[in-house]
Amino acid sequence: MVRTSYVDPEDLPANKRVLLDTLSDDVPEEGEREHSLCGGTLNVYRAIGRNLPLLEGFRSYASVAWGESGLSPHDREVVILSIAYHAGSSYEWQQHVRVALDAGMEPEQLLAISREETDRLPPEHAAINAYVERFVDGRVTDETHKRLTEHYDEAVIIGIGMLSGCYLGLARVLQALDVDLESDFVGWDLENL
Repeated sequence: MVRTSYVDPEDLPANKRVLLDTLSDDVPEEGEREHSLCGGTLNVYRAIGRNLPLLEGFRSYASVAWGESGLSPHDREVVILSIAYHAGSSYEWQQHVRVALDAGMEPEQLLAISREETDRLPPEHAAINAYVERFVDGRVTDETHKRLTEHYDEAVIIGIGMLSGCYLGLARVLQALDVDLESDFVGWDLENL
């Protein structure tokens, strides 16, 4: 159970309430995946919303890290899901399983991360996962970095690092505040997908 109270949207100025919502206002069409992450207020933002200036700054920074990393949607989600898995952040895993699947990733690709079967990933995704695993532990080596350079240029590697830092920091805040999932956990093995 969350260690702070969640902000109620009604407690915020009307023009700030949107900060509590997902970045998607889409409503799934008939027959679309049931796991689609569409619209709605998220507990992560309701928890951080107790400090509105920080929530505004975080949303701005996270949007830049997300959109300007130079990564494709698949590569970006490999970074975030790898952070979630290696940091043990069920909240981030829950949210980004949906984002990754909506971006066209297959469940087998996600399971390769959570089951540590990275030989089943394309080489560039295996390199990202290895980098992120060491990033979480604070042990990025020359060899791990070099492996990334075989697939990405320096600007994208900076993007991977900044995106990793953003989501690792968020994982630690989520864990420290014990932020609740909005629905049943999808599971590390996607057993509740």
